[in-house]
Amino acid sequence: MPQTSLKTAAIATALAFASVTSAHYSLVDDYTKEKFFPGFDFFTGPDPTSGFVQYQSLEQSIANQYIGYLNDSVYLGVDYTNKTPQGRPSVRVEGKKAYNQGLLIVDVLHMPDSTCGSWPALWMFGPNWPASGEADLLEGANDQSNNIMTLHTSAGCAVDNASTPLSGGGNVNNNEASFLGNMNTKNCDVNATDQAKNVGCSIEAPSSIPPPVSQRMRRYGNENAHSDSLPSYGTDFNQAGGGVYAMEWTNKFIAIYFFSHATNETMPKDLLSGNPNPSGWGTPLARFAGNGCDFTKRFKDMKIVINLTFCGEWAGKVWTTGGCAAKTKTATCEAYVENNPDAFSEAYWEIASLKWFEDKDGGQ
Repeated sequence: MPQTSLKTAAIATALAFASVTSAHYSLVDDYTKEKFFPGFDFFTGPDPTSGFVQYQSLEQSIANQYIGYLNDSVYLGVDYTNKTPQGRPSVRVEGKKAYNQGLLIVDVLHMPDSTCGSWPALWMFGPNWPASGEADLLEGANDQSNNIMTLHTSAGCAVDNASTPLSGGGNVNNNEASFLGNMNTKNCDVNATDQAKNVGCSIEAPSSIPPPVSQRMRRYGNENAHSDSLPSYGTDFNQAGGGVYAMEWTNKFIAIYFFSHATNETMPKDLLSGNPNPSGWGTPLARFAGNGCDFTKRFKDMKIVINLTFCGEWAGKVWTTGGCAAKTKTATCEAYVENNPDAFSEAYWEIASLKWFEDKDGGQ
């Protein structure tokens, strides 16, 4: 955690509500800074993903400085000073309000770094999981370097973007697709028989995301130049200054966009002005679509979640096969997380803004 003064006592007691008219989407809820904590509940139960973690209440988080403010941003952190035989204290916040289709825009200045044992996530999910769906915007485990974006549903939802009309750099079964990433799996059913349990349908961000064409032309005189690639996750993401993630959720698709702060000069002007129009943002990192999924039926009443767990069903499951056992010289994920608090000094979220927009004209 940086040395910037952390103000935990001045958490506001009321959530501000704003509405701004835009060409396509209008602002419905703004959870920026003092508006953040009143809009979220603190989950304190056992981790549903079997993580080696102790989720803290609002009161515990304030007392131990696991939450607060860094300048104009919201801070969500963990215990990085004590050995923790019962699991590392951390925070999981869940939005009080449920949403149905719209546009989520989150400016992330810092996320938990790519440290063995960690499993951070920025996501949405509905009641009676997985019947009402889950959408993971920003997620990974251990020393991962690329963001993995995933949908989880009950039976009857599969995606295949190869037939969509947009042109992009991703691929499905070696066919051109409408996104920059690479589709790892396409059946969103958590119990799909042809995939590992709860894998869902996932698209992994590429190792190298080229800057927008306008910037490549200006800097290099060549639109195909891929210098200054833009990291999407973890330690490299933080070193680049973070970035803005946006998820557009309609009745036909869910698309995830990313704009790095390393190229602020090319960030869409409508995004910065508060009048977002995704139709002009270019190719998204991920786009889940296709006739094999009813997006209105499979995704509904979803709430926003930000958390950091440790080990569990992902980071712990791949501890050995993913290389962390050899890297840390520790046989188990739990032993490493328990006994190495200083390894998690950079395991925190810094959120500059979080806003929810909806299409009031019903054009989705």
